[in-house]
Amino acid sequence: MWQRCKKLKNFIKYILQKTLGLQNYLYLFARYVILKLPHDKNEKPFLKFLKLVKDGGHVLDIGANLGVMSYYFAKRLPYSTVHAFEPVPLNLDVLIKVKRNLDLSALKVYPYAIGNKKGKVKMVMPVSKRVYFHGLSHIDERNYLKNGSRYEVEIKRLDDLEFFNDLKINAIKIDVEEYEYHVLCGAEKLIIKNRPLIYCELWESQTRLDSLAFIGRLNYRVYVDQEDKLQEFNEQTQCQNFFFIPAERCDNLKL
Repeated sequence: MWQRCKKLKNFIKYILQKTLGLQNYLYLFARYVILKLPHDKNEKPFLKFLKLVKDGGHVLDIGANLGVMSYYFAKRLPYSTVHAFEPVPLNLDVLIKVKRNLDLSALKVYPYAIGNKKGKVKMVMPVSKRVYFHGLSHIDERNYLKNGSRYEVEIKRLDDLEFFNDLKINAIKIDVEEYEYHVLCGAEKLIIKNRPLIYCELWESQTRLDSLAFIGRLNYRVYVDQEDKLQEFNEQTQCQNFFFIPAERCDNLKL
């Protein structure tokens, strides 16, 4: 039954992408997800994270995709500036359109990837049975994935972006499809200086283990949303969305 539903869903996506054109489809999809996000139980952890962020500083959205979470950062934190990073050209075009059409004046958009080096990297937007999966776009320098739209994009380290030196970074969201550890390594100085709250999507993989070890060395505690409250993570917890909170701030936050 589940497989039938998945096939039907992907077939509908194919028809819409073909009929509307991929860019129009992605924009309409972004608007739809923006509307439904507050009612999506899968997004409860993000909404909880949003409530923890102090307004009045700067927020980084690494892997902004179509701009859905950037939108909520900008709307729920009206005195903050949101910096959205999205390197995939199709996603980037939609993100810019969302910014313009929804009047997100406090949102700044950057057309490059973030990691632990500077230069160029290869990215791919996966395609399966003629359906484009924009949300799974990722760095694929060794061409492991054979089917998809490929791009060569610029990549930078957060620690090399000098315009952040004099800014107060209150929060960082990272969702970069198994590249999270590289993002964290390239932002070590920024994290140590600002001690931001960090919301990070991590699959069960070596990347997760490396990321958790790295953030632990910076004296952060790791939390997950369980039973509608934040609890410290242990290896038995089934989860994908992680809250990295500076140890010195845990007692003062309403978790």
